[in-house]
Formats: sequence, structure tokens, C-alpha cells
Amino acid sequence: MFHLELFSSSLATGAGTFQQLTYFSSDAILPRLVNGMQVSPDIPYLLAVMGVGANLVHVRVQANSMLPFPYPTMSPNNRGTGFESPARVWDLAHAPLPLKPTEEFDVFCSQNAAGAQTEYVACLFSDGKPTPIPGNLNPHQITLNPATPGRVFSVHWTASVTLTAGNWTLVQPAFDQALYAGYYALLGARVFSATGLFFRMFPAMGPKWRPGGSCVQTYDGYEHPSQRGFNALNSQFAGWGTWLNFFQNVPPQVEVFSTAADTAQEGWFDIVYLGPQVISSTI
Repeated sequence: MFHLELFSSSLATGAGTFQQLTYFSSDAILPRLVNGMQVSPDIPYLLAVMGVGANLVHVRVQANSMLPFPYPTMSPNNRGTGFESPARVWDLAHAPLPLKPTEEFDVFCSQNAAGAQTEYVACLFSDGKPTPIPGNLNPHQITLNPATPGRVFSVHWTASVTLTAGNWTLVQPAFDQALYAGYYALLGARVFSATGLFFRMFPAMGPKWRPGGSCVQTYDGYEHPSQRGFNALNSQFAGWGTWLNFFQNVPPQVEVFSTAADTAQEGWFDIVYLGPQVISSTI
């Protein structure tokens, strides 16, 4: 499992000068600690870092447990009003960086604009390496029985919510076609919004963590390959593993962080059908 949290501040000019971004605590799950975030004992690993800003140069993450080694300084990053294509993401999924539970985690950046500018950095935190995809994918039995567990596909959805500029807005996806009754795993996602920067899931049936990634602002924009359930460039499956599970009648909602109040959103869920059960066995 993994979870996305956001850091953002307006920074004064000064190429090469690192300044701290403030933890964006509005609608946050993890507690604030000074200007940073307190590391959760449940998800104490840094899985990925994604920064965007019109003149963003470097991103530096800091926590006492990283010492005595230098704090990781990450570059290149996404320079512009949205993520570049493909998105510049520092993906640590093969060896997530361990942090000490309850310590302060901070994000610093530098930018080289002529004046002050707002920078945005999202960090993914996990409980370790990504959870593998469950079961067999697209097994041969599907040709005889289409309802065989393991069918992998992408489902498209739309929404027309007026987003709140500079904040998270909850969006209810409306699928083009109804999902077949059963139990599913979300393996990846893509969200389109003309002014969206980040998105994260809002699970209907737990856990509380909200996995997510970067938005695309154009239809031909290419997100980081690990964000999708299957990589269109090399046909590999699930860079970040299983995001969450859900029944077909309670799919997750989506939170979108945008810089302006656009009114149209689209998305794609990469999902795998796990079986015909439609109710939790614990009930």
C-alpha cells in the first residue's frame, strides 16, 4: 500500500538556494510537525517524489534518519505549469527509502525565476516494496469463461466537478460502462484535468491511505510509467503494484489538486477482476 501527501509554498527567487516547502495539511491524513510532516509507523518508506513548478530547479527531501549521508537532491524535475511528458518522477519503488517512524520529514526546493513563485511537490509513502498483483493475469481460461478471475483492463470515466483552485476537490467518477459484478484490484490510474497537478484515490471501503500520482493536462501527455497498471512502452505490469481493492458498486472516488477552477475531468482506472464475490466475507 502507498499514500500521497503534498508540500507547497511560495518561494523567493534565488538559484541554488534551498527553501522549505510547507506540508499541505488541508485534507491531510498524516500529522503536521513544525513545517513538515510526521512519518507514520504504518507507511515509513519513501516510495516516490514528484515536483512541479514553472522554474523549479532542485527538490531535496530531508529527515534526520538520512544522516550522516547527504540529503537526496533530486533533479531534473518538471518545469512548467503542469507535469512534462513524460513526467519527471523520482521512483524509488525497487528500493524504497526507509524513514524513522514519528520523525519529521521535510521538503526543500530551489527555483530560478526573477521573482517569487509557488512550487509543488508530492511524496508517496509506503509500507515497503509495492504489493504484487494478485493471481494470474489474463489466464487462458478467459477464452472459455469471460468471468474467469484475472482479466485486466482499463475503464474510462468522466466527471464535471468545479475544482477548487489550490486545494483538493473530491470527484465522483462516472464510468462509460458499468463494471461486471465482483471484486477488483486497482493497479494504476491516469487523470486528465486542464489545470490539475495531482490526484489521489478516496477509498470507499478502506484502508484510509490515498494512493495517487500526477495529472496530465493534455490528452497526449505521458505520466510516469510506474503510475499505470501496465506500461504501454514495454508491456510490463504494475510498477507500483496493487493500489487498493473494491467491489464494483463502491469504486473509489478521486481527489484532484488543481491550480484553477476547471470543470471537466476524465480518468482511466487500470484494474483486474479478482472474483465474483460482491460482499465482504467478514460481514
